Amino acid sequence: MNPREIQATVDATPGEAVDERLPVILLTGFLGAGKTTLLLRWLRESPMTGRRMGVVMNEFGQESIDSQLIDRPGLPVRQVAGGCVCCAPDNELDRACTQLAVSGECDYIVVETSGLADPDNVIDVLTDHDLLPLVHLQAVVTVLDAHWYARPETDIGERVLARKQLQFAHVICLSRCDRLPEEEILVVESAVREINPGARLVRLPFGLPDIGDLLTAEPGGRALSAPELADEGTRPAHLHAHYLSLVFHLPVPVERSRFEAFLSSLNGREVVRAKGFIRFRSSPEKLYIFQSVWGTHFIEEFPARPHPSPVAVLIGPHLDLEKFRRALHALCFDRGGSRVSAITVTPHE
Repeated sequence: MNPREIQATVDATPGEAVDERLPVILLTGFLGAGKTTLLLRWLRESPMTGRRMGVVMNEFGQESIDSQLIDRPGLPVRQVAGGCVCCAPDNELDRACTQLAVSGECDYIVVETSGLADPDNVIDVLTDHDLLPLVHLQAVVTVLDAHWYARPETDIGERVLARKQLQFAHVICLSRCDRLPEEEILVVESAVREINPGARLVRLPFGLPDIGDLLTAEPGGRALSAPELADEGTRPAHLHAHYLSLVFHLPVPVERSRFEAFLSSLNGREVVRAKGFIRFRSSPEKLYIFQSVWGTHFIEEFPARPHPSPVAVLIGPHLDLEKFRRALHALCFDRGGSRVSAITVTPHE
């Protein structure tokens, strides 16, 4: 008997039917909000629950970066790559959840969506009759970048999608609260409560929605029925129809100062998200991970082994792919040189 069956037997009252379906926690939030950071914190906490986590991860670009960050021995991970999970072909999300549910490798599943995914579509898949015998939607957790959301005059299309992600949440995590004064956090919290008054609010990085509490709480359905968003205009059917991703493999170490200047020069309206792995000429034996969100970036050493291949992923609306291909090529080769390997353009209609 596996740990999930033991726990179900303990929890069940005499004569009560035991629900052996795997609970699913849907983790949503716009690009760069901090979903993977929250997932990493849950991974550290998961052993204390006595239950084994399985992960379905969706990234917008063809190259998976975040899955490298959560890679752990014994952690079963399935990927839905190359686009938004809400539009993945051939029911890839359904297939990934089914594989984990029947594998016996985990006792619950966390589905982390792309930041551009429509939660309505994803919930439809997770509650489809084909999956219902195997899993049940336990909770929807949405991460919102409070620092970004405190600027209401920008990024209207993106904010409309972020609002929809908030509407379906049972728990809303406000990330980067350490970058805002208390009065601005209160303004964001007030705005979020107007959108979804029934959700529980958690401030990150100070708090943490307890994974054990989520798993033992009464399972949720849809938090809200998605009211009209008349005050912010009409969003296209899928925001990501206007987004492109560029995957650029970095075959040689680059000059760190030049690369940091490149990241600093990124316009947040053109490159919403940049991430990847890179080596620098000053210490070519080390691998670093870089992240950029709305023009703010950080770089830190990536100690895990084996090292993934150095690669840069850029995501943004109407991305000028050739311009950034040339810029990244110039970082790798001071003048001329070999042609940089594969560039992948990922349009989504």
